[in-house]
Amino acid sequence: MSRLQRVAGRDPRAGFRAERRDCTTSVPQGLLKAARRSGQLNLSGRNLSEVPQCVWRINVDIPEEANQNLSFSSAERWWEQTDLTKLIISNNKLQSLTDDLRLLPALTVLDIHDNQLTSLPSALRELENLQKLNVSHNKLKMLPEEITNLKNLKGLYLQHNELTCIPEGFEQLSNLEDLVSCDFLILYYCGWWDFFIRLRNVI
Repeated sequence: MSRLQRVAGRDPRAGFRAERRDCTTSVPQGLLKAARRSGQLNLSGRNLSEVPQCVWRINVDIPEEANQNLSFSSAERWWEQTDLTKLIISNNKLQSLTDDLRLLPALTVLDIHDNQLTSLPSALRELENLQKLNVSHNKLKMLPEEITNLKNLKGLYLQHNELTCIPEGFEQLSNLEDLVSCDFLILYYCGWWDFFIRLRNVI
């Protein structure tokens, strides 16, 4: 069941206004509509300097097509949507992500490589279903402590950043199998070397 079906007590017009304002030029409505069906959204290479609000709220706000489709017999019932599980926003110009990331708790894949990120939001901790996180080719100097809450994380891609240390509690990522990082001296100096040599694939 989509979270849309569990949302109550809000102004439905707010969703229409937000989507028209934020997504008219940056994200085609057809792409959002397809993402609600498939649970996957690819926004790579769109020259985005920020993630449009309607992307974060894709499973929260009532979609625009609700105005045109009110038929219970329609093959495309807008209220029968899939929670977003895969979000790709690589190869853009993002400098930060907002805590609205928490509005996508069903994500299993988050690919934000090749941007200009200097930090990650604390809301990352709420992505409890996340299995793959690609933050390579950014400008990250550190990882948030909240990353240690991602107990289902299997793949973490850190290469080509400016990391100086790894947060405490990293060994709690018991399902982590693949780790890609350019500078393994960081792992040694931070005391996590014994943990990392137990991983299936370390590059």
